[in-house]
Amino acid sequence: MDPFSDISTFVRATEAGNFTRAARLLQLSPSAVSKAIARLEADLGVRLFHRSPRQITLTGDGEAFFEICRQSMTAIEDARSTLVGAAQPWRGKLRLCVPVSFGQYVVAPALSEWLANHPGLEIDLMLTDRHVDMTAERFDLTVMLGEVPDSRLVARPLPTHRFLTVAAPAYLQKHGIPITPEDLAEHVCLRYVMVNSGQFRAWTFTQDGQQYSHSPTGQLASDHAAVLLALAEGGQGILQAPYYVVAPALASGGLVPVLADFDSVGAPLSVVYEKARQASVRTQLTVKFLLGLGEGFEPGGPHLVALQR
Repeated sequence: MDPFSDISTFVRATEAGNFTRAARLLQLSPSAVSKAIARLEADLGVRLFHRSPRQITLTGDGEAFFEICRQSMTAIEDARSTLVGAAQPWRGKLRLCVPVSFGQYVVAPALSEWLANHPGLEIDLMLTDRHVDMTAERFDLTVMLGEVPDSRLVARPLPTHRFLTVAAPAYLQKHGIPITPEDLAEHVCLRYVMVNSGQFRAWTFTQDGQQYSHSPTGQLASDHAAVLLALAEGGQGILQAPYYVVAPALASGGLVPVLADFDSVGAPLSVVYEKARQASVRTQLTVKFLLGLGEGFEPGGPHLVALQR
């Protein structure tokens, strides 16, 4: 038997967490996966897994072996992707991970045209605001919110991530219009929960070089912008969110801007990929596509106008 095939099965089984799930991913039977692991353990003379009916966990030897095998397989796959991608950059599977709001309001609307232009491309798109482990979760590229924590990653910054502060006309008619950031202390603010820290995002403002910060208070909080947007349109409070999130509601009149004389920016967004993948033509073309989505995202800019139609 090919020992490299058994090693590949071992890596996939580890990532899957049990033989049944690994078999489904590999399009094998669970018994074939189990036999491959048994052959590999016999060849190595060590036990790689602690087994239970529902899951498998690595032994100490298995953990050490897995790290080496995973790095080697990633290097091999990247080398193959570089060669195949040079000739057919838009064929094969591409695993992307992006923040929830950016994925829902920016990436998703652009995917239809992208896929229509590249029918050989298969995309797995995950939306999450947490910092993912690109190697362990096998992502080709991510759009990362905030600072990039790993020096082994290449980060290409997207344009400034601007925010607008908005409210429903009915809310403002009932509670009044805030004129300065300090006035927000007298208002209900819809709070965004940051997934990585569990803290509420502070609202920031800049005017004539002076900075202001407001810690929003109110009964309602969520880690999804779409939920907060619906609450704001329902007149439940004031919201600060990326402009591409609120643009359609502004166009329809469901929301109106407040504190428009103050500038607000969010945490930086970056397109991130592993250094080993930067030679891949497909990686570079995808980076260009993602960076292009961020161009013109200013109030009144071309992307915002398109969202308002």
